[in-house]
This record gives sequence, C-alpha cells and structure tokens, in this order.
Amino acid sequence: MTGWPYWIQGGGLLTTLMVLSAPLYAMTPCPSEYGPKSPLINLLGWLVVALGVVAGGLFAACLLRRSRRMQLFPRLAVALLGLVGMAILWAGGLALATAFFFLRC
Repeated sequence: MTGWPYWIQGGGLLTTLMVLSAPLYAMTPCPSEYGPKSPLINLLGWLVVALGVVAGGLFAACLLRRSRRMQLFPRLAVALLGLVGMAILWAGGLALATAFFFLRC
C-alpha cells in the first residue's frame, strides 16, 4: 500500500480529470469554417431523445404488466427495476443525442 490517496490509485486521478474536463471540451465553440449546422441534424437529435423516452416507457410498462401475478415484494422489486431501466434509457437517449447531434460541429 502506497501513501497515495485511494482516489489516485488505479487510474482514479485520470478518470477524475477526464470527467471534470469533459464539460469544458463540450462547450468549446466550433471553428468558423464549419458554418451553420443543418436543422435536420437537430431534428434527428430530438428524434433520438424521443426514441429513448418511448423505449424507456415501454420497458417500464412491459415489466409492470409481466409482474401482475407476483406477490408484493417481488413485484416492488420488478417495478423498481423497471423505473431504473426507464431512467437509464431516457438518460442514454439524451446523452446520445447530445454527443452525436447537438454538440457536433
């Protein structure tokens, strides 16, 4: 065991620096030679967000429908799993749209 703090060991420092610098990199302006972005790109980004919302809602609804005949505590666990999965799909759709459509030059 070295004298380094636990967050530095195992690449924690590199990960921390990358996470803290990601918003700065994302907000850098596009070079002027790229010109304006097509509205079609923004439309595709919003379609990806909408697809994530719809897929998340369908995932949660499907899990809740499949758990109708379960007892109380297993059904609560399945419902919680459905809500967590729905939130992950929503966040994933927003992250994909942001990374590949909204913040592209």
